[in-house]
Amino acid sequence: MKRMLLGILINFCLLLTAQADSISKDKNYRQLLDAYYLQDKELLISQDVVDVAQAVVNNPDQYSHDRVAKAFSLLSDVAFNRGDLSVALQFAQYGSETEPTDVDLQLDLLLKIARGYYAQGKYIQLRETSQTAAWLADQASNMNYHLQALAYSVVAYALNDDYALAVKALTKVESILSQNQQSVDQITLLEIIAEAHFYLSEYNNAVELLNHVLQLRTTMSRTAGIARSYHLVANAYYQLQQYNDAYNAFWQSLQFAKQYNLPIRAAYAELGLGQVLYQQQQFTLAEVRLLNAHAVFNQHNLVRFNLSAKIALVRVLYALDKPTEADTMLLSAQSLAENVVLSPQQIVLFLLLTDYYSEQKLFEQAIEAQKHYLTLYQALYPNVSVKNSLAAIATSASNKAKKLALNLAEQSQLSLAFSEKYHRQQLWIILLASMLSCSLLFIIYCFFQAHRKQLNHNYDEIELPQTHLTQAVQTKRWYQQQYKMARKYQYNISVAYLKVENWQELSFRFNRKVLADVSQVLATIINENLDAEDYAGVISDGEYLFLCPHQTPEQVLIKFTRIKQAIKTRFFANLGDYSVNVIFSIAAPSIQDIDPYVFLSRLSECADIEK
Repeated sequence: MKRMLLGILINFCLLLTAQADSISKDKNYRQLLDAYYLQDKELLISQDVVDVAQAVVNNPDQYSHDRVAKAFSLLSDVAFNRGDLSVALQFAQYGSETEPTDVDLQLDLLLKIARGYYAQGKYIQLRETSQTAAWLADQASNMNYHLQALAYSVVAYALNDDYALAVKALTKVESILSQNQQSVDQITLLEIIAEAHFYLSEYNNAVELLNHVLQLRTTMSRTAGIARSYHLVANAYYQLQQYNDAYNAFWQSLQFAKQYNLPIRAAYAELGLGQVLYQQQQFTLAEVRLLNAHAVFNQHNLVRFNLSAKIALVRVLYALDKPTEADTMLLSAQSLAENVVLSPQQIVLFLLLTDYYSEQKLFEQAIEAQKHYLTLYQALYPNVSVKNSLAAIATSASNKAKKLALNLAEQSQLSLAFSEKYHRQQLWIILLASMLSCSLLFIIYCFFQAHRKQLNHNYDEIELPQTHLTQAVQTKRWYQQQYKMARKYQYNISVAYLKVENWQELSFRFNRKVLADVSQVLATIINENLDAEDYAGVISDGEYLFLCPHQTPEQVLIKFTRIKQAIKTRFFANLGDYSVNVIFSIAAPSIQDIDPYVFLSRLSECADIEK
């Protein structure tokens, strides 16, 4: 009997201890949850945040609706910061479904849902959600969330071709912002407004705003989310066809994504780098970048971005004359696209399919692919008919800019005169389009037939064999460009000068054929010892110039010591007893080194002195 009572007492004590531990843990979770929720959202990356939030959402009965909603909000922030945009949307929707009572919390979740709809291309839902959030924020007198919701409305209107409403909403945003600059998250708001300008095709405005954001982030030491800011400005540069600027912005985005261990954001940057390299016709490097991005998108099941990577890879593989791999990737992209709402950039898939089916003599499928492309084109650009698309495409950007600039006039009596002028212009465009319509099918056919040949031809012109280096004129051109770019973006760049010390003696002793053979051997040694990001070229006979971006002179010295040793130990059979003696000099330009040729002159003088 005593043993039974003792057992009951022990069990009762253990139960009390377990309950006390549970209460202590719950209290600790509440405190941590509240503390995390008040932190800067961009700093929410660590697994500790996920563990606390999951402990709350896994036991919803033990916590209030507001705390469960906060936990879902934190999980959404972590997923967004890591780049998993679809998961971020799901968590925000789960949080909103808990029906929190706190208005600010409701607004926070609504804006996260709007952000997710934008990322998934659900522009109608984006418009409805942003309008709901704007109304609720206005009622709650929350200027920060009100401005963000209005800015998302601008994006939604622009993406749905409601340009007049977009400009009206953007004007309202800028008016409210001028009166409430101290009570808003300027960085978040400016990024949303920049995206609005981007989708209004005001790319220069987007670049200006995002450069301001980058300055703010640097000044305020808010670099946790800077990878996304660089990615946004890179997209704007890409649309402006400023590919060098776009490459550097994507590169910076990649570096910060790696620094903060954000593999998905790094994959976004790799996708951008691959697309830029394709435009610059550096197809081999583009393939490497795109394959890296494709692997990450596959791993995380990011369907929309995976489709973009596949489409870009198809074009690169065709350019590299890998038709079998390209065809396989193209058909894979076609299968993936069946469950995706395509963006304007992705509908080019059906042009590629038209080209593919034409090559395979499957003309019915080619016609179906072309019809599908035209249907998507009409849906995405409803103001441009198929018939006048070729004639109107050159003037669509300027007409859109006029509509935006004259928005106030269109809402007043002055809009009548503008409309008459616009309609007259449209009549002329339609007339021109009707004259071109007879040759439309022929142009499309020729375009698809010549497309792959042109890509292969361009690739052959750009790619140099291992036995050759860039010649003097082109070397000097890209030296000046890369030098100025490094100064503009303030990143490390090392310049190296290599000279064959006894070239004049060799020129006196041997004929041009022997010297050409020697130059080819030197080019082969140089190419074998340089990395893919390094630049090498000839500036004159026996003199070579090298640029190594994002590297210090100490890192470059290792390569050139290796090159010098390889040349020294190489046997040149056609030179007999003569050998090739080289000297080199390496330096990194400082902020005072403005003129690239003055710097190069000093570098060559240093090489002569060291001799």
